[in-house]
Amino acid sequence: MRNDEMYLQLYLIRHGESMGNIETDEDYDKTNPPLTSHGRKQAEALGKRFSFLDKFTLYASPLDRARETASFISNDIIIDAEMLEKGVRQTDGGFEDYNETDAKCYERAKKVIEKIKAKHRSHENVIIVAHGMFLNQLIKAALDIPYDLMRLSVYNASVTKINFCEDEPTKLALQNDVAHLTETDGEKLFWM
Repeated sequence: MRNDEMYLQLYLIRHGESMGNIETDEDYDKTNPPLTSHGRKQAEALGKRFSFLDKFTLYASPLDRARETASFISNDIIIDAEMLEKGVRQTDGGFEDYNETDAKCYERAKKVIEKIKAKHRSHENVIIVAHGMFLNQLIKAALDIPYDLMRLSVYNASVTKINFCEDEPTKLALQNDVAHLTETDGEKLFWM
């Protein structure tokens, strides 16, 4: 596939390590945990990795860990509540957990993919910073894989790239890539 055949290159990023990804006795908001200092270093590495892109549109979930990760890439962020983690919804007072099935999360992910594809059709780069379980369903929705067929690993601060073309099938170009992270991140990559 040549680059001129693509109308959209979609980069999917899971936020950096958050307090919810580590075992700790510290008190924090379990629905909206902040990044750890290690997670901020991972986000900084993501910012450096994406410095090669001259033009892109950046979306992020409104949860703190996704917004902060995205801010290392650019300050021009479109916050989209449809990109919240599976089982989290926005309320007037913040966020709350609720019982969202995989099927419902997949339907939400399909709507996000259709919205992105409709809005960005002229050889564009789009970056979405979101969450592991939602990205699992978003990748499957983009590739037209049934929601219950498999569970994909999505590491903290990993990059998945999906290419959309007019006359070609959608292509998974990268999945769970962490080449931008240092060797010391190795033991921290496998959190889901």
